Amino acid sequence: MLRGKLRGDPTLAIGRAKKRAVFRTTFTTDQMRAIVAAQDDARDRIALRLLLNYGLRNGTLQKVQFKRLDHLRKRLTIFTKGEKIREVPIPHTPFWFELERLIVETEAQPSHYLLQRQKAIPRRGRNMMHRFPEKPMGAHGLHDWWFAASNARPSSRPAPRSGERMHKARHSAGQRVLDATGNLKAVQKLLGHESIQTTGDIYTDWDIDQLAETLLEAVDE
Repeated sequence: MLRGKLRGDPTLAIGRAKKRAVFRTTFTTDQMRAIVAAQDDARDRIALRLLLNYGLRNGTLQKVQFKRLDHLRKRLTIFTKGEKIREVPIPHTPFWFELERLIVETEAQPSHYLLQRQKAIPRRGRNMMHRFPEKPMGAHGLHDWWFAASNARPSSRPAPRSGERMHKARHSAGQRVLDATGNLKAVQKLLGHESIQTTGDIYTDWDIDQLAETLLEAVDE
């Protein structure tokens, strides 16, 4: 066909193979609470809440600066794929109380990143962790941070190099809202999907027990 000796592509009649069903797992509510509660650092607890409760992508979390967190309106401005800008509502007051304490204790400036780049610097015979607040945490550092946190280990203990994928937190955030409300449109808005089909087919699942409960409420026999 490329040499111009065939009229048309003979492979077009061959059907595409069906995609294998996506196997998804999510954290339970108790697991999410345990992960957050195990952290010694307020910065880590805040970042984990953004992942587990509000479904931020890992790349988006890297870019969160203090100036993007609006205390008065209780909103977070984020930059998503394709450099799109959107706002995430964070209506929970305890989140903002802890954020305010973190800002005061660390003297955080508006341009500082929530998850800052850090480097171990030898000093007096031991490594001292130094942070660079004007720079975001690197991709490898972010994953190391996540593996330590998702194993529910405090920062004082050695960080594991493997574990649950960070994207599982995003699935968990969406599934939690769906389970509580049954509102797929709300999940779409939370996760920032352009298509609600992406939300329904890939990110969330309505299992057989939930379907049974829905039928009991909806069908009158």
